[in-house]
Amino acid sequence: MKRGFAIAALLILSITTIAQEVSNPFKSAYPDTLVTSEKFKAHLDSLTSFFEHGSDVINDDISDNPLYFRLFMPIVMYGSAISEAITPERKGQNRQDDLLPLEPIGDVSERTLARMIDETLAKVYLEHPELVRMTEEELMGVQTVTPISEDMVTGIQLDVKARGRRPTIESSPDMAAPRQRYWKVFGNFQGKYTQSYYSDNWYKGGESNHSILGQINTEANYARKNTTFDNKLELKLGFYTTEIDNKTTLRTNEDLIRFTSKYGLKAFENWYYSSQFQGYTQFMPVYDTKVTTKLKSKFFAPVYGNLSIGMDYKPKFKKKNITLSVLLSPLSYNCRYVSVDSIATNFGIDAGKNFKYTLGSRFDGNIKWSFLEDFTWTSKAQFYTSYEGVEANWENTIDYRLTKYLSLQFFCHWRFDDTVKRKLDKDGNLMGYSQFKEFLTLNFNYAW
Repeated sequence: MKRGFAIAALLILSITTIAQEVSNPFKSAYPDTLVTSEKFKAHLDSLTSFFEHGSDVINDDISDNPLYFRLFMPIVMYGSAISEAITPERKGQNRQDDLLPLEPIGDVSERTLARMIDETLAKVYLEHPELVRMTEEELMGVQTVTPISEDMVTGIQLDVKARGRRPTIESSPDMAAPRQRYWKVFGNFQGKYTQSYYSDNWYKGGESNHSILGQINTEANYARKNTTFDNKLELKLGFYTTEIDNKTTLRTNEDLIRFTSKYGLKAFENWYYSSQFQGYTQFMPVYDTKVTTKLKSKFFAPVYGNLSIGMDYKPKFKKKNITLSVLLSPLSYNCRYVSVDSIATNFGIDAGKNFKYTLGSRFDGNIKWSFLEDFTWTSKAQFYTSYEGVEANWENTIDYRLTKYLSLQFFCHWRFDDTVKRKLDKDGNLMGYSQFKEFLTLNFNYAW
């Protein structure tokens, strides 16, 4: 009665397992990793102890024996284990329905060990059916070499191309290492449009105008071991309409082409030996507001260049929302070129010349801080002195992200340059060397 109940339970379990695997063929095509529950580990430990003290098993048969792979692989329902449970008396028969066919062996203990493993698997099928991953027929149908993961038994691989699916003891197959990416390229675009209208009799006066502003920032940064190479291109161009001599004229309110390239070699901790090149100019020509034919500046008139050598400090913060870079350059080469002779003197170049250079020291500081989730503060500070004059810039941008594509941005730029010719104000008085501008805009953003 007990044997009949066991046979019926095994048959029902076999039919249920096959039905589950057929309903999900994709899952059954690849064995899952071994379920390493504490209860199952204890069960396998008890099996090892049982085999070591069995009267029919020699201790030398336990080590490096390929028969054990069925116990330590994801559990498969083998036909030989079920047959052993149904007809355990056929001890001397040569079973050819096993995944690992046994050749006639003179040593009886080898066949005894295989029979004991079959009995153990049959017991697992009955007591822990949730551990069964697939049937023997499905495992035999795998058409490619199936590598064993590290979660399974180390060093065993099923070579299903070989006749009889014999396990081969080899070193674990090398995992394909992901390709290392040393370059990081990214950028973003920001654009805004503003329209305003004032009637002719508006009590405070005013001038109707349209304004547009576009900005593109792209970066290509390289980092490998102790070497860094950072490149950044900034493009800004903005226009607004204004009335000059009863005519609507388009003028620029923002115009910049700036390229910065910095190479660093790690010295110690967060310090790098560094060299930096920076050059900038503008896109469009700019004319005087009173004398519209008088040129004030244009592309390559002027163009600024700087080459600095020094130490770059790049600390690493626990919170990834802050990045900081401080470049100290005791030796810096600064130059400017103006392609139009008539305006060269407005940029501190001697009369009759188009080019000027100086040697001095430079400081560059860049910080980016993301705070309160949707706020980002970006600041760029530059200070250069030739010990005869000073050129300084400080740019600050605060972004408040409204949505993925919309943001509110405040930008202000302070500049000091006492190496250029001072300008006159509306009353004909000389203005100072300090300059300032700011924007408050609603931006459309796109990043890649």
